[in-house]
Amino acid sequence: MRALCVLGLAALLTSTASNASAVSQQAFIDLFGGTWVGSGTVVEEGIPLHVGCSATGQTTTNHLTVEGICTVSIVSVRIAADIRYDPATGRFSGTYIGARVGPAYVSGRSKGNAINLRVTWPKPVNGDTTARMTIVNTGNRFRLTLRDNATPGGPEELMSDVVLLRK
Repeated sequence: MRALCVLGLAALLTSTASNASAVSQQAFIDLFGGTWVGSGTVVEEGIPLHVGCSATGQTTTNHLTVEGICTVSIVSVRIAADIRYDPATGRFSGTYIGARVGPAYVSGRSKGNAINLRVTWPKPVNGDTTARMTIVNTGNRFRLTLRDNATPGGPEELMSDVVLLRK
């Protein structure tokens, strides 16, 4: 009988911890909703370019979308992310648009107020098809960084660093 009570208590605690984790992940996801504006740097063909960006985020249960535009001079580029959270695996996955090669697949985990994602491009970018993205959201500040090798086989470098503030 005592063993059954201990097992029941363990199951309850595990379920409660899992539900608490799902609730905290949803609270984090909800931070992406709203209107954002900001600026940053994007490296294009080895040249750092200052960009101005605006975006709108929407969230639902275990899902976030962010769509916007980044502009340098008179050229605008659409940016977008459509990312789902799977409470069963604790992983985020979806698509990211921001490079000329088309939508990339992203997958990773969150840690604190950051999502660390592996980016898989549909065609080579800088000589390969993978990069690393980190999205940090503290509620009023949303930062997206992308690290990749600037040359095939070269060291990983910061290729984009954009900070958006809640409008």
